[in-house]
Amino acid sequence: MRIKGIDPQHAPDNVKTAFQKSVELFGRVITPNLVMAHRPEIFLASGRLSQAVAASTVVDGRLKTLAFVRTAQMIGCPF
Repeated sequence: MRIKGIDPQHAPDNVKTAFQKSVELFGRVITPNLVMAHRPEIFLASGRLSQAVAASTVVDGRLKTLAFVRTAQMIGCPF
């Protein structure tokens, strides 16, 4: 059974900015965002965690990018 994501047109105000960023990056609101938006507080906290990881300089940026790409390949992510 799959969890159906929320309708972006009826998204809570506090997630609309994140949805717009998804559209800018991927051309659409990606499914994980639609599903996580059922719990906006968790969705937004997850986004802040992702931003903190991306901004961290503990790991070289090139290595971080390679890890992101390889992870996407391993799980069959199309983007």
